[in-house]
Amino acid sequence: MPDVSDAIISIHPAYANAILEGEKTIELRRRTPKLASGMRLWIYATRPTAAVIGFVTVRQVARAHPRTIWQKHRDGTGVDHESFMAYFEGAQEAIAIILQAAKRVGPITVQQLRGVRDRFHPPQVMIRLTTAEAKALRKLAEK
Repeated sequence: MPDVSDAIISIHPAYANAILEGEKTIELRRRTPKLASGMRLWIYATRPTAAVIGFVTVRQVARAHPRTIWQKHRDGTGVDHESFMAYFEGAQEAIAIILQAAKRVGPITVQQLRGVRDRFHPPQVMIRLTTAEAKALRKLAEK
């Protein structure tokens, strides 16, 4: 059974870097697996980076109509209103993952990640890590 304290989440490199620079404190999703406050999310920056470049802690997850999410959380989203509305077009619910304690690491490459999880493939959205996998990833991050 995966440990609920660590997961790897895929994020576009521009947004991943904005999170790690503290400019973006909210990750937006149309849907997402269950997340708990205090959970560590390892940030996998998609291509062309294709590596884990940092981690954050989930402070809270807000779910509401897109208009409500925009009204409450727009300052931390890292996107303009037009982009926000285009992303959530047709959606009745928006998810705002409120982040804290961002830290840059690595980069930890796909090849290194395959040493943590056999046959690792970058997640479409998110993959949970076992306790052993989380421990191995933390060791790589310390190097």
